[in-house]
Amino acid sequence: MKRLVPFLLVAALMANSGCHLFSKKKNPVAPKESPTVATDVEKEFMHRWVDKRSSELVSQGKSPADAQAQAVAEFKVKFNYTDAARQAK
Repeated sequence: MKRLVPFLLVAALMANSGCHLFSKKKNPVAPKESPTVATDVEKEFMHRWVDKRSSELVSQGKSPADAQAQAVAEFKVKFNYTDAARQAK
């Protein structure tokens, strides 16, 4: 009988204290992720990288059109594992 009292006390505390150990509810305030987040990040990375590299090439004396084309080609080679590189023109 003496062993049963602490066990029942602990069980009652767990059931009434708001313990979420057995709760099936998900966090209702968690932000919903967009399925295109990764693609958007890759495209933004590509644009920034290409802009930076093409400005470096222009400062070295290339024409802006040639620098842009070379930067895109270098991005495709260097980052060929990204979807942005596969979709780059």
